[in-house]
Amino acid sequence: MNSNTNNLQTDRRTAADELFDQIRSDIDKMRLLPGTKLSEAEIARQYDVSRQPVREAFIRLDNLSLLKVRPQKVTTVRKISKSATLQTRFVRAAVEIEVARKACGMEGSCINSELESSLEHQRESLRNNNMVEFHELDIEFHGNICRMADCAFAIEVINNCKAKVDRLCVLSLNNEYDAEQVYNDHVKIVEHLANKDEEKLVSAIREHLSRLDSTIDYIQTHHSEYFED
Repeated sequence: MNSNTNNLQTDRRTAADELFDQIRSDIDKMRLLPGTKLSEAEIARQYDVSRQPVREAFIRLDNLSLLKVRPQKVTTVRKISKSATLQTRFVRAAVEIEVARKACGMEGSCINSELESSLEHQRESLRNNNMVEFHELDIEFHGNICRMADCAFAIEVINNCKAKVDRLCVLSLNNEYDAEQVYNDHVKIVEHLANKDEEKLVSAIREHLSRLDSTIDYIQTHHSEYFED
């Protein structure tokens, strides 16, 4: 039954869904740099689809502030907004802290084993210098905490927030030292969850998310052309 359900979910995906995922991935992973011009007609030819699904994907990406779509004018990959990023960080911190508080009250054995396994995979990706995989594991780590706290609904909120910061994360995680810091933060978070130390857990999450400030400053200094403010 699960297999049939998965097939039905796959069948419901449209060309616009596929294009949305592909273009968003290209933007998030900086394969499409801020300021890059995009053409509906060229994307349609590239993926052998009509312009309608391209237009739908563009609108959805515009709603996430990843594209700047202007009627009768060229569509561009939106540059990074420092002010919007900081606002998003505030919302994400509020959500993740409340999720963490709830996770502290959950039974520990299952939580600890799954998160420990996640840390092992993260450590392995660092040893292999696989930053793409590490970035994906970072996203999965935070999602796991939401599910373990019975707050799966919060994943969508966090992911929508991350849409505005994923490019910064990718640029930051290309630096091995920054990736190591993220991993060490995750180790502390798991430790405080295991000990059910809510105060230290909240402090660790605040510190983890606050690293975005130095990341913004570093990237804005070295790649000012990526920013709109």
